[in-house]
Amino acid sequence: MIRVTIALSLMSLSLTGCSSFFPKPTPNSSKIFVLFSPLPAAERQDSDHSKQISLGVGPVRLPGYLDRREIVMRATQSRFDLSENDRWAEPLDENLTRVLAQNLSILLRTDRIVVYPWPIDKKPDYRVEIQVLHFEPNSAGEAQLSARWSVIDETGKEAPNLKESRLTRPAMEKSTDGSVAALSETVADLSREIAKTVIAIDR
Repeated sequence: MIRVTIALSLMSLSLTGCSSFFPKPTPNSSKIFVLFSPLPAAERQDSDHSKQISLGVGPVRLPGYLDRREIVMRATQSRFDLSENDRWAEPLDENLTRVLAQNLSILLRTDRIVVYPWPIDKKPDYRVEIQVLHFEPNSAGEAQLSARWSVIDETGKEAPNLKESRLTRPAMEKSTDGSVAALSETVADLSREIAKTVIAIDR
């Protein structure tokens, strides 16, 4: 009996030691986010403009510091903070391009929207190229979108229409959810500016 008791005690100590080498895994606290279209399906830029405009969206180019999965926040003019737990669900340039295309389809009342690169047999009448300069929330709780963009008439009748937009939206709540929602609103504002320009050229 003494030998059995000693053996059981040693086994218990051995198991306790093993558990210290293999700690319980900590739960994954990461969250993933996407931009989205906040536009109601009924929103239109011009109720009298019924022509089905053919528009290509892209390429959309982002600065190198945004080419990452972590969500970036501008802490100061020269410094950024990376979120430890919050990630984009997909490459940000792809997400941004898709949401722009969705917004413009609503605003221009057309399903003839193609995303770069498009097939040769689906060349659009117009295309919009976008160079994003800034696209992040800041420490003041604002979402910022700064971009240079151009609407190009692929028929060659009009010269490229060059524009620059600087857009801000306050986050409704101090959280990543609030920041992503505000960023999505700035994308909607940029989409409205692009749609107005496309309509003006197409008249």
